[in-house]
Amino acid sequence: MTRIANFCPECGVRLGLQHLHGKERPTCPDCNFVFYFDPKVAVLAFIVQNDKVLLVQRANNPGQGKWACPAGFVEYDEAPEEAVLRELEEETGYIGQVEGLLEVFPKKDDGLADIVIVYQVGIISGDLCPADDADDAQWFTRDNLPELVFYPSQTLVGKRWRNGEI
Repeated sequence: MTRIANFCPECGVRLGLQHLHGKERPTCPDCNFVFYFDPKVAVLAFIVQNDKVLLVQRANNPGQGKWACPAGFVEYDEAPEEAVLRELEEETGYIGQVEGLLEVFPKKDDGLADIVIVYQVGIISGDLCPADDADDAQWFTRDNLPELVFYPSQTLVGKRWRNGEI
């Protein structure tokens, strides 16, 4: 994804490019404001219960119709641990609790996130009811996994969990 900044958020003047800190960066010629692009951070809930993993079927692109762990973006004003529980409830109807940090994945070209923080999450209440950007949500065993999308879900579920490594 290409990121663009055309105007200074401080004074409104058209930005130019200046080589700073090893990169070309949008910089204001009037007030010297330097525009730094922040990474898009997502969270992912890895949930295993009774030797089954919880997955959601994506309603939107990228990956529409394919399956992944419940996940979504962290809002600017929330902690990642809060975001993963919010996304879990929005996509599945389940209320969860974070049991631990499992892994952090770097940017891959198959999704929209620059960083994906993965939490091991346990279900504490609620009924399975797919909503928000999930068309469906189901529990799967190791031998009946659907087509997975996105590197974190493919790695955690399709490789490591399927092989009994986690």
